[in-house]
Amino acid sequence: MMPLLSGRTFLITGATGRLGCEIVPRLEQFGARVLPLVLEGYPEKPKRVSWKGRSQPIPVADEKDLARLPVPDCVISLHWRVDRTLPEAGQLAYEIDCNLNRLDYFWSWLVGKPLQRFVNVSSIKVFSHLNENPICAYTEPRPATPYGMAKLTAEKFFDARFSNTSSPVVHVRLCSVASVGEHPSQLMSRLSVGAFEGSSIRIHTGHIVYLIHIEEAVDLIISAALTANRSRYILAPEGRKAGEVATKFEEISGQRLKADYIDSALEKNRSIFVTDMGDLATDWTRRVALESIISKTIESRVGVGGEGML
Repeated sequence: MMPLLSGRTFLITGATGRLGCEIVPRLEQFGARVLPLVLEGYPEKPKRVSWKGRSQPIPVADEKDLARLPVPDCVISLHWRVDRTLPEAGQLAYEIDCNLNRLDYFWSWLVGKPLQRFVNVSSIKVFSHLNENPICAYTEPRPATPYGMAKLTAEKFFDARFSNTSSPVVHVRLCSVASVGEHPSQLMSRLSVGAFEGSSIRIHTGHIVYLIHIEEAVDLIISAALTANRSRYILAPEGRKAGEVATKFEEISGQRLKADYIDSALEKNRSIFVTDMGDLATDWTRRVALESIISKTIESRVGVGGEGML
């Protein structure tokens, strides 16, 4: 049988980040030709995970480097740099400058190409407690953080840049992604540290957690590049209380967490999302339930720090 993506070329930005390192080999498995781009600020080799793709990362510093690239059929944009050490206004300015302004030559090059789809991997952080529940893909975003504001700016930027082209723009608003190499501040890594290293952790029991495993996220993003028939999707499973996740982690690991449980009424008033995961799911989508996410975390026992990248 012909591979699913035989004859198609996919361009991936932010290819050496966590998601990129998983998307590249998955696309290759389906028979696609992959262009794993490394734009300004991203490492040529992954920092917290291994490179598993046959295609090697392609550094691009300016428009001259673009001349040697073939025309892609689809683009999946993962490139996103952050700097949490800056004050809030500085964070916002940094993200817009690094991820949009400095790459203007690249966006201009793409606008001239007949793309089947341009998929921008955004975030559910474009919404916040300022939004009324429930929140669906076409709820007007009201971000409350510099990251959310910058991500929403990027969505509007791409809509505007491609508005006079025939290339559909799809924004995939992704929740927290669990995987090997995730930042140690993420919940699964903190639970692993609390269970196996004896470190004291803090858990806000009523905080609603939206967590997807990287395998499922990758397949849904690829599906969006192939089949999306609208411009916005929310990829967030049913929310679970952090306290419930911690209890489930203890059950599966057989370990007692060293944790300080905080029951804050404020933490219970969180966003409730209407998921679009079912609209993008296919017969080849890998589905990973919370129990399996926990099991995979326990097996890997990885919680190494590093710079913030998708």
